[in-house]
Amino acid sequence: MVTKRALGISLLLLGLAFVGVFHAVASLAFDSGVGWIGIGLAAISLLGIVLVNTGGGSTNR
Repeated sequence: MVTKRALGISLLLLGLAFVGVFHAVASLAFDSGVGWIGIGLAAISLLGIVLVNTGGGSTNR
């Protein structure tokens, strides 16, 4: 069962992942050279979504 807290955190992290991807694409388009920041933000956010939805090793479900 999906809790409201997990859904809220997942949506927040999905928004951060979108911002990271947008930042990486904009960095490539404008050749600013800091695309790794966007890629890192997107990767960490997607990892967070996976951890939230799989329990993240937590046993208190």
